[in-house]
Amino acid sequence: MRKRFFKTLLFVLLVINLFAQKGNRVMGVFKTRQDFSKGKLSYVIDCNSKRSKILLNDFFSKKYITVKKNDSSFHLFKDSIWGYVNCNNQVYRFLHKKELLLLNQNEEILIYHHILPKATSGRTNVTRFYFSIGKEAEVQSLTIKNLKAAFSNNEKFKSLIDNHFKYNTDLAAFDATNQMYKINWLLKQTQ
Repeated sequence: MRKRFFKTLLFVLLVINLFAQKGNRVMGVFKTRQDFSKGKLSYVIDCNSKRSKILLNDFFSKKYITVKKNDSSFHLFKDSIWGYVNCNNQVYRFLHKKELLLLNQNEEILIYHHILPKATSGRTNVTRFYFSIGKEAEVQSLTIKNLKAAFSNNEKFKSLIDNHFKYNTDLAAFDATNQMYKINWLLKQTQ
């Protein structure tokens, strides 16, 4: 009897917690890098709303996103806004017409990835990685050459890159032991 009571109580608490989390979820747009750094959203939309949403228009690679709030609709050009946060609390940054998922908000070298849509020829998805040095810097392709150029004055870090990475795709490796991306852990070793 007691076990059943505790199981029921635990279930009720979990359901209440899920509803509480669902009620607070929002999505919105970061107009600038500074807005992202401060966590300041524009065009905030409640994720539970059925009449309001943000459309990325990525299927046709349009240059703008569409923000629908109730009966109003706005077009925002991707190259004039920094990015957005979705209802799953994932942050995306725009690079030209691409949406790049930010993988690590609290590390020095920010890593983004962009998954290209599946090709009609039956090939699998191709993932492309990008990086920026902090939230303010421009986004570049995550390559050994670009990373070494971005840290041209840090000889020790460039040497660690050569010793730990053979291919560009290795640069996006997550270090589970240190709970951070490997390139950021290596960079910390040089500071």
